[in-house]
Amino acid sequence: MDELITLYMVAPDVQDIFTEGRSDRNFLQEHLLGEDMPALCTVYAVSDRVHIPDGELISSGLMVGERGRILWLARQLAEKCPKHSSAILVADKDFASLGADAGEDIHGLLYTDYSSMEAYALNERTISKLLRISLGVPDYVTPSMLISAIKQALVSLFLIRLLLRDSGTGATIPPKMLSKWDIDDQSESKVKEVLRLALQGISAGERNGVTPDSLYLQYAEYERGLGEEFRNYINGHDVSLAIVRFLKAECGQVFNRDGRRALQDPEVLEVVMMSCVEKSHVDAEPMFQALQKWVQSEAQNAKEEIDVQPG
Repeated sequence: MDELITLYMVAPDVQDIFTEGRSDRNFLQEHLLGEDMPALCTVYAVSDRVHIPDGELISSGLMVGERGRILWLARQLAEKCPKHSSAILVADKDFASLGADAGEDIHGLLYTDYSSMEAYALNERTISKLLRISLGVPDYVTPSMLISAIKQALVSLFLIRLLLRDSGTGATIPPKMLSKWDIDDQSESKVKEVLRLALQGISAGERNGVTPDSLYLQYAEYERGLGEEFRNYINGHDVSLAIVRFLKAECGQVFNRDGRRALQDPEVLEVVMMSCVEKSHVDAEPMFQALQKWVQSEAQNAKEEIDVQPG
């Protein structure tokens, strides 16, 4: 951290963009200015650039994880380099749209326009490329059909993950249930069943009085507070899972073709899906516009400083 502060003080023309992980880093690197990006502007996954122990996050009241590291670094830079122009830090909005995650206004910090970076892929143009070019899905399966079919399942998973995280029990959705998720059933009984199975592996003494019924009451309350933009209420890694579940039910034969079997793995499909996002599409999003404006303005400032040097 001290070395980073020193660098920004002695080399103010350096521009760093920090993201939560390497996938986000690669996505932003590709969709910013490309070949026109200034030579001294670099995009980093935060843990590849700064070592931030979990203890630092806990003592700062932050969740352990890469999002917490981004927030911690943003706070440190704002405190030690007030009004700096050397770094932009990008964090997923996550559960902030429901008021369950910090949405701090910190100098140099930007949040994704939706809950996660993967939400930028949930538009008809991107999904069309995924279906037609990457998967060769039959024409009757349209992008709008797919998005409509999976969005409620994505929202339900998002809310369940939030409830379990904040329950203090350490419970998670059982992997087997997640891998076989029925995207057509988001009923009260289904949600309570998931909550029951998630708590099943937690001893009674560690549940702190939490029950499936008590969690469902909170689920229903959150559900009533949802806005119209469903992309604010999805977990990024659930997107490809839901797409696989939908396609296996609708036209599972696409995964039997040579070269496409690996795409039924949600992690593999996610990589392919994000590569289908077009720069022209994200250019219209506020976060990307803010990033591009920052990169361009700082590059122009550096050029003007060079131009006025004696000789």
